[in-house]
Amino acid sequence: MSRKRKNQKPSAPRGGRRRWLLTLAVLAGVLALLLGLRFGLLREKVQVPDPDRSEMEPQVGAAIETSRSAVLAAPESPEAWGRFGMVLHAHRMESDAAFCYRRAAELSPSEFRWPYLLAHAIRDADSDAALVAAEAASRLKPDYASTYVLRAQLLETANRQGEALSLYQKALEAEPENAMAEFGVGRLLLAEGKAEEALTHLLRARDMSPEAAPIRGSLAQAYRQAGDRDAALRENRLASQLTDPIVIHDPVHYAMRKESVSSVALLERAIEADRARDFATAEDLFEQLVELRPDDANIRTRFGDALARQSKIQGAKGQYEKALQIQSELAPAHYGLGNMLNFEGDYEGAVREYQAALSTRPDHVSTLVNLSAILAFQGHLEEAEDLSRRALEVEPNAFAPTFALGRVLVQRSRYQEAIPFLETAVSARSESGPAHLQLGIALVTTGDYASAWKHVERAQELGEKIPSNLVEELRRRVEGAGRRKSG
Repeated sequence: MSRKRKNQKPSAPRGGRRRWLLTLAVLAGVLALLLGLRFGLLREKVQVPDPDRSEMEPQVGAAIETSRSAVLAAPESPEAWGRFGMVLHAHRMESDAAFCYRRAAELSPSEFRWPYLLAHAIRDADSDAALVAAEAASRLKPDYASTYVLRAQLLETANRQGEALSLYQKALEAEPENAMAEFGVGRLLLAEGKAEEALTHLLRARDMSPEAAPIRGSLAQAYRQAGDRDAALRENRLASQLTDPIVIHDPVHYAMRKESVSSVALLERAIEADRARDFATAEDLFEQLVELRPDDANIRTRFGDALARQSKIQGAKGQYEKALQIQSELAPAHYGLGNMLNFEGDYEGAVREYQAALSTRPDHVSTLVNLSAILAFQGHLEEAEDLSRRALEVEPNAFAPTFALGRVLVQRSRYQEAIPFLETAVSARSESGPAHLQLGIALVTTGDYASAWKHVERAQELGEKIPSNLVEELRRRVEGAGRRKSG
């Protein structure tokens, strides 16, 4: 017993042990707090936008949830914050997007994308702050033309046109093929009454973005100021028919827009892909769209158009027919279905669809011209002529209506009357073999064999099949006329 007591260590006082355990617990708590702040364990405390997703399309809500989770997992990552901002921005949640862009810019002050996108996000709510953000983006990346365009637009809104003009010109220095900058310069020069100078820039903008309605509208004003009434009327008519925006080369803004997975954004991208002849992408996007919105007749019609451009006739017909089951008076679907039936040789069906399209869209030039061609083929020449003249009233001097009318007049043996229309058609589209052939036929009847031969020969070069007896007879007449002239 005595030996046991001798080897035993003295026990620590009870109060000291409690203090030691308390200190250990405090240290463990501090460590846990630091780890939570560093690695996002206390995520509920991080201030991250959390928009209500209950009424959103499912795929939109999922995209927002995914990008938000990335921020919660890495709250110090500027890329995570920036991408979350882009997703929110792409789905029109600009205020929350702006919060994310500001945080991304704080975490990465040398990256120009975040102040640039911030300027876009707040341009409607606070144009002054947007201008400050855009200026910061320009300082970080002086060669990015779209920052100058954005600043110019903001200055125009503030009625500071002189400064805006200077910035549009800076954008052109950075990127000479910038249609929006050319349009801005042309529009501001036009406002100063400098019509001739404005036309130079507006025509360049038109060449870069030929389907843009705003450019055509400004061209109409410039021609009117310059005294060219016919050109002004032509551009006005085109402005009323076109719907495309101005082509913009802005990879950063485009990357933001691509984050949108809403059905509206998918449709825009499908149309862009179809226009760029990227048919595989367009078809894939349209497949997604009809799954998301199976009862949208316009989407079905657009899908039909994309399939028709690939000569997928049955697929296109199916989409047009489904569109018409949803919306029976939809003119573009009737027109598209008429084209498919026309291609298949079902002319009665095509006539029926074209007439249905015209009942709600009476001035659609392509429908008028296509229906005119079928009726002329069927021998209904008077009705065909009337339709061609209606088309020509809508688009004077355009190829399709002038050629359609000229060809009908040839069929009606009114050759002399047909010649000026066919000459206009050839001027509008010099590579059209049928137009050269019809003009050659009309000229033969006037005795102008040399001119007729020139157009028939050109038609042959362009691939038109012309009866050999007609070619030989025309050659004989040309040679005979030449001998009489030399004699």
